[in-house]
Amino acid sequence: MGKVTISRKVEKLRAFMKDQSLSAYIVPSEDAHQSEYICVKDKRREYISGFSGSAGCAVITLDNQLLWTDGRYWLQAEKELESNWKIMKDRVVGEPTIQDWLLSNLNKENKVGIDSRLISKGYYDSMKSVLKEKSIDIKFDGDGENLIDRVRESFKDEEEIPEYPKNSIFFLEDKFTGKQSNEKLKEIREEMKKQSADSMVVSALDEIAWLLNLRGSDISFNPVFLSYVVVENEKVTLFVEESKLNDKTKSQLPTGIVISPYNSVFEYLRNSDKQGKKIWIDPRSSVALYNCVSVANLLEKINPILLSKAIKNETEIQGMKNAHIRDAVALIQFLAWMEEEIVEKGDETSHTEYSVSEKLEGFRRQQADFVSLSFDTISSINANGAIIHYKPDETTSATIVKGMYLVDSGGQYLDGTTDVTRTLHYGKPSQHEIDCYTRVLRGHVGLSLLKFPNRVNGRDIDCVARTHLWSVGLDYAHGTGHGVGSFLNVHEGPQGISYRAIANPTNLQAGMTLTNEPGYYESGNFGIRIENVMIVAPVTTQFNNGKFIGFDNITLVPYERKLINLEMLTKDEINFINDYYKEIGEKILPLIEKTNNQKAINWLKNQIKPL
Repeated sequence: MGKVTISRKVEKLRAFMKDQSLSAYIVPSEDAHQSEYICVKDKRREYISGFSGSAGCAVITLDNQLLWTDGRYWLQAEKELESNWKIMKDRVVGEPTIQDWLLSNLNKENKVGIDSRLISKGYYDSMKSVLKEKSIDIKFDGDGENLIDRVRESFKDEEEIPEYPKNSIFFLEDKFTGKQSNEKLKEIREEMKKQSADSMVVSALDEIAWLLNLRGSDISFNPVFLSYVVVENEKVTLFVEESKLNDKTKSQLPTGIVISPYNSVFEYLRNSDKQGKKIWIDPRSSVALYNCVSVANLLEKINPILLSKAIKNETEIQGMKNAHIRDAVALIQFLAWMEEEIVEKGDETSHTEYSVSEKLEGFRRQQADFVSLSFDTISSINANGAIIHYKPDETTSATIVKGMYLVDSGGQYLDGTTDVTRTLHYGKPSQHEIDCYTRVLRGHVGLSLLKFPNRVNGRDIDCVARTHLWSVGLDYAHGTGHGVGSFLNVHEGPQGISYRAIANPTNLQAGMTLTNEPGYYESGNFGIRIENVMIVAPVTTQFNNGKFIGFDNITLVPYERKLINLEMLTKDEINFINDYYKEIGEKILPLIEKTNNQKAINWLKNQIKPL
């Protein structure tokens, strides 16, 4: 089968829009569960636009086609979008939001179309409040219908339509979760009782996996499965394709669970609503779920699973630490191999960004309890490093040459999820590259050293990682850190470290996991990012005036020595790095020695010498 052009797809979409008197059609990135990462079947925005980044929203009118995305993807969007698409800078002060643009460019009483399954109730309310100024109506696709799916169906003879995955679901043992599902359900029901709720709808896939101690593989790199859950006082209904559950997994499900077909959740909620039950739905859930429940029976409130999942128990914390130790063994062997291939052998032609990422995956696959990567490896040389979420292609990726190399990668292990970035230089770096790297490193170290009261959220401390860049007029267009799941999604909320303002930000709490990843990107030249995963933990202070917390680094991989300008570092910063290297020597070096990989042993010993 051939490949249908983007122009033909958009033309067909516009024909469907005219049939329904739509002036604009919105195509979000998310699936019916508002997931960041989605299965191929749900990649509708990529299908209609050609943009493959994980975040972005397409808006197609009868005359325009636009893509909103954040700073991580601007360069990527420029490369992937056809020239008749316009890139809109999402979440940038002074740039219009989608609803602002629609308000300015549509006429009064125009209609905007969107699939009600793909927009959260919270975002819909925000959009509706803006568009009402011109009485612009938001028209939802019919139950289970989507105009992009209709476009796909139109071209089925030319292009294969992907199916939803039917991968097996498995039970995650207590030795990894630290808490049985029945205990979690008991706590949820206690919260329901406080709110006088008869049932709670859970639609976020990682929350369902966490609640039931189940894992799957319906979405690449994310151990989740397509499903919904409704928790009631006496039973739990799991809406899922039953063929995904074998007899062993069914026997390990929590007490009182009922299996129902995946899409029957909507009819189930309508029937519960008719019975007058009070139904708790999270505003992050889809409008399609909300439309099943009358206002009188609705409790609209963030569910307690979000925070409970984010605060890791002792078993999960230890599992995350163990996973990061094994992951460090893999990454260090890879970095030693790269040093030998590129610097010592001078081999600048046989390796590409893609081929070396495959080599790294091979080292990870050797580790115990490895399941998969946690995201597509970002393996980028020189100018490609400035594309923040660059993904090397097997056929077009650049050859590895001497220069600045950025590798952002991670693994999914049964006991934890990893995400680590290191920037290396194969060759002789310029003073400008050294100074930029050192400024990024100082921000990374400064955040690692921070102690703060337990009333602080991520936005309060984001500037700590940027200060040394700001002082010379530099910055980076992404947040400084995101939450990380425990053998779950590599991006986890509600915790995060970012300059962006959000309503009701969550304070950082002991047991949360976060990345620390400042960077600097010089378009056309190079990119720098340094990333560790940290656990929020209680700390002692000189005066112990109240409860203070800080960070415990669990990523154990050296920084790039040749890119550090020692003259720019303070004594405290040097002491931190030397202490960090001592920890690597104690925890990682003995494991590297057991591999009998002499090249990796020598590389690591050299890298962790005191500054």
